[in-house]
Amino acid sequence: MPPVSGEIPIVPDHELVRQIGSGSSGDVWLARNALGTYRAVKVVYEKTFQHRRPYDREFNGVRNIEPVSRLHDGLVDILQVGRNDVAGYFYYVMELSDDLDTGQLIDPDSYVPRTLAHELSNHQRVPISECIRLGAAVASAIGFLHRKGLVHRDIKPANIIFVNGFPKVADIGLTTDSSEPYVRIGTDGFIPPEGAGTPQADIYSLGKVLYEMCTGRDRFDYPALPSPLENNAEDRDLIQFSKIVWDACRADVNRRYQSGEELMTALLDFQFSRYNPRNEKRHERALRMLSMGALTGGWWGLICIMAAWGVGVAIFVAAVWRLIWLLNHDL
Repeated sequence: MPPVSGEIPIVPDHELVRQIGSGSSGDVWLARNALGTYRAVKVVYEKTFQHRRPYDREFNGVRNIEPVSRLHDGLVDILQVGRNDVAGYFYYVMELSDDLDTGQLIDPDSYVPRTLAHELSNHQRVPISECIRLGAAVASAIGFLHRKGLVHRDIKPANIIFVNGFPKVADIGLTTDSSEPYVRIGTDGFIPPEGAGTPQADIYSLGKVLYEMCTGRDRFDYPALPSPLENNAEDRDLIQFSKIVWDACRADVNRRYQSGEELMTALLDFQFSRYNPRNEKRHERALRMLSMGALTGGWWGLICIMAAWGVGVAIFVAAVWRLIWLLNHDL
């Protein structure tokens, strides 16, 4: 696809290898810097807008987020920003997402960026454990944005990429100060009834992302669940997990999660509390040992109580390690 401008733009200290994406406002290029490192470069053209204001708004969004983009692991790093008013465009250089098939091994001729949209394109359900991992990471990232007084306004699968297997929020051109007056912006199906431009609107959008992940269905199908559901652990987890999705996508803003941290906490609590037959058996064994200790008393009773306590500690430690593993590995 040819660039919007008809010419290859100039980005200092970078060779633009080939165009890898295109949107309503500009192009995304695979680029190589002076050290030979591959980067992504988005070029936004003034001529694609009917008025100057939305062009300036997108530039201001980049300017707002650039200082904070490298302060949270869940945000795509913005490494360089430039503007060419004579040619009528601005650009920003970002870290490059993994290749869809080869990860960080980049072949410029075959490179395809790994986004959540690609992962969901076959409409297969994503395991609940992965929904939790990705949802918690993105909720943490948008919560961080909100604490900085910013909102993203376009959370969707195409704007969640993977870098070294870790999910990151990308395409920050619509990011704005949360005090900016409301404008109709974003992507249909991910925009809440009240419109984009608030922290709660970003949470609604993330809820729709989680809906597509856990059900394998389109966002416009919400709140329908897959059919038929079976009596197995994954489907039982899906039914329980859908309650988190519903609370994120409430039409009433006041009944929705009020912060990214609140949604993240709900997801992590679910990871620890969801039904697991093995954990149930461990708890049953611990209770039996406690009962034996209470009945027998003496040294044997003490030993039983200590053993049961040890089982509880082991379960807790295992849960903590499970959380660390989920947040740092691509399942």
